[in-house]
Amino acid sequence: EECVAAGTQLVLVKRGRKRSEEDDCPICQLPLPLDPDESMFKPCCMEEVCNGCVLAARKRGMDDCPFCRTPTPKKSQTLAMIRKRVAAGDPVAIYFLGTKYHSGKYSLEKDVTRAVELYE
Repeated sequence: EECVAAGTQLVLVKRGRKRSEEDDCPICQLPLPLDPDESMFKPCCMEEVCNGCVLAARKRGMDDCPFCRTPTPKKSQTLAMIRKRVAAGDPVAIYFLGTKYHSGKYSLEKDVTRAVELYE
């Protein structure tokens, strides 16, 4: 009976949606907040996870990725994982790498030209 009520509530939440379901947290299936500070991108699985799910996982003692449960990689490992996915043609990884070139993060030199090449 509780499952039916929860399912009905989920249907009501998703009724009249304007945003794509790709904008949902892959764990709780609720729309991701529009504020980028209220969600985290996980490069291990290339998923955007809401801070609520990250917090819930940490409260349970999980310091790994709450979606794929991969141990949190170091920055150097993260960049290698992203580049491997870029080489495989993953569009999410390509966009993510472009944003890092644009902002100069992950020990990358800020290179807007390279970022634009990746965005195209």
